[in-house]
Amino acid sequence: MNSKNNNEKYLLQSVDNALALIDLLCQNKEMSLSEIANAMKLGKSTVFRLLFTLENRNFLYKDRNSKYRLSLKFTSIGNLVQRRMELVSLAHPFLEDLTKKTGETAHLVIWNSPNDVIFIDKVLGNSTIRMDSMVGMIRTAHLTATGKSLLAFSDKTVKEDYLKNVRFERKTTTSIKNKTELLEELVNIREKGYSSDDEESESGLTCFGAPLIDHYGHSVAAISISGPTERMNSRKNTLISQVKETAFQISSYL
Repeated sequence: MNSKNNNEKYLLQSVDNALALIDLLCQNKEMSLSEIANAMKLGKSTVFRLLFTLENRNFLYKDRNSKYRLSLKFTSIGNLVQRRMELVSLAHPFLEDLTKKTGETAHLVIWNSPNDVIFIDKVLGNSTIRMDSMVGMIRTAHLTATGKSLLAFSDKTVKEDYLKNVRFERKTTTSIKNKTELLEELVNIREKGYSSDDEESESGLTCFGAPLIDHYGHSVAAISISGPTERMNSRKNTLISQVKETAFQISSYL
């Protein structure tokens, strides 16, 4: 059995059909339910459910002639992916330089949702003891140094939405417990220009972060370095200075 056939056992058929439908509409400007069913060799009831689901999620829309088209949501997604790729391309050399200077693992993080951040780049440090992280990892914002930097330098409405919906889950004994604690820390972060995660998401791990600010004054991303608490704290002032300087350098291009 070849690898393709072997991997097919993991396919979720409904999702595969939905993606095939999207591919079909990429090749055709508009199609009716019957045309889609014939092209995909699926029953109309199955295709209707696929269309209804995608339309409900705003990936498709139906015009006055009952023809289905891809929505502009795909344009937004494409622009988002492009911006992320451009940001990674811009920031990566600076992260490499930061890691060379500090020996610690560097990260680049952006918002993933109103409450979560996503790691979109990582440069490994040279130590055998490192943060257990990966590109694509998602974390609650206030449990990370990068997330706190993003929050601290975000608009008032972003902070309000975050506080309205977030759950203060305790990952460690030093995790932020409530809104009052978080708001106090966000004020301090804005004053100091950097953030820290003092074993708040993982015992024994400390991170120092700083925001990336665009020319409009908005925090569009954040960077950090991470390592064992004892090692990080022994060089705290130097490491913080290097993180802030790197963030400033990247921000000058945004």
